Amino acid sequence: MADPTPLNRNQIARFVGNDPDAIRAIERLFVVAGQLTPADIARLTQLILDNSFALGAADNKAEVAQADATAAKRLADLLAMAPVRDAHNSVATDYVDLNINAPLPADLPGRAYWNRDDGTVDVNLYGGSVLQVGQEIHFYAKNTSGGLIANGTPVMFTGTVGSSGKLTFGLAVADGSVPADYMMGVTTQDIADNDFGYVTSFGLVRGFNTTGSPYGETWADGDLLYFDPATPGTWTNVQPSAPNISVPVAVVVNAGPGGSGSIFVRMKVSESLNNLQDVYINGGGPTEGQIIVYDAAQSRWENRENPVRYSNVLLWLEAY
Repeated sequence: MADPTPLNRNQIARFVGNDPDAIRAIERLFVVAGQLTPADIARLTQLILDNSFALGAADNKAEVAQADATAAKRLADLLAMAPVRDAHNSVATDYVDLNINAPLPADLPGRAYWNRDDGTVDVNLYGGSVLQVGQEIHFYAKNTSGGLIANGTPVMFTGTVGSSGKLTFGLAVADGSVPADYMMGVTTQDIADNDFGYVTSFGLVRGFNTTGSPYGETWADGDLLYFDPATPGTWTNVQPSAPNISVPVAVVVNAGPGGSGSIFVRMKVSESLNNLQDVYINGGGPTEGQIIVYDAAQSRWENRENPVRYSNVLLWLEAY
């Protein structure tokens, strides 16, 4: 059906009895029809019925009655086409059915819809990012690195934004000089300095070069990736050695160039012996040559001096 022709103010006035409130409401319909509530629509529909019939009965001119009837039909068509929006702050319902066969809509922050390819609900976020419910975990944090951090970059916690409840982040330093507990995840969009954006700690990150060429390597689908200790905020598919952080945090899903590549992130903190639940390191930290022994009385492992280091000295003393 073709779109109805909007009514002019005189036509509207004729069948609503020159009621200024009704005229304004109907004019608003043609501009922002989707903002009308069910109550608005019911009132306007009743005005159409009441006034168009009254005018038709009072005026003997057939053309006037016909014009009124045509105008009323146009308005009724518009009302039928307008999307209904609930003006309340909440909706009580038993369930919501999303159309699983609908085409993907345009991205709009706050919009949710069914993604039949991935079998979940997609929620549009700021900056074009999309959260796939149940399949991804994001941080919404602030880049305080001093420069833009590109999509697909390893990052770490650097602090907080006062009482806002939000974190700050910068390029991941994986050479062991920063505790592994500070490693955060991978940016899922380009984030300018001092801007907020999303960091993925679990889930798919798309849209960047995953061939390995930006890092002087060659990657293939299924390769495990590590934060590269040589340069902050970079990747390697070669497992680093201690004391570098050596836990794989991603796998290459599609080794593609340009913006076609993707990885799946599973951020896992690299554990150190010092931080294990049943290990106690006394004296402020381990020293050269110490070993770990089990103390049954304390039910824990402890660092102790290695007696083997002093065996030659003991034998020499015994000789005298």
